[in-house]
Amino acid sequence: MNKKSGEMLTTSEVANLLNVHPNTVRRWCSQGLLKAYRLGPRGDRRFQSTDIDGLLMIEKSQERAVLIVDDDDAVRTLLYEVVTGKGYRAIEAESGEQALEELEQHVFDLIFLDLMLPGLSGVDVLRKVKGSNNEPIVTIITGYGDTTIAMEAARMGPMFFIRKPFDVNDILSILDLSMRLRR
Repeated sequence: MNKKSGEMLTTSEVANLLNVHPNTVRRWCSQGLLKAYRLGPRGDRRFQSTDIDGLLMIEKSQERAVLIVDDDDAVRTLLYEVVTGKGYRAIEAESGEQALEELEQHVFDLIFLDLMLPGLSGVDVLRKVKGSNNEPIVTIITGYGDTTIAMEAARMGPMFFIRKPFDVNDILSILDLSMRLRR
């Protein structure tokens, strides 16, 4: 954080730091989840930067992880850059088998999953994910929107379904929403 220790922050500044809407910050105050001070003639809410630093440290220690499964190097690289650019840990897999190995070794909050993979298909990987204890949010990314395999994946209930070529802003939206849902 750029603010000096002990400096007071506005509701908007806290919302920006925590990646939430200002109304969410106000609601958390009303619920007693965030400590606020009323200052000035209007009684505006202000927050101690040290309190917010503590929240940010907790959030960083609970590092969020994303598995990117796609056989296309360019897609994996783009998704990796987007995910790490938002401060999350990203692990890449170029096949269904490699994805299953990563799923055995790590816990993921979100999976970007291509359906058409060499070896095990994305649907095969999705079946394993849906049966796991810590079921991550799954976003299917495919160039095949109406094939039998895409329909089968949709029936298993991935939360998001994106067709290639996709817009990076859609990826950013899904990433932000998924991480909020996983809190």
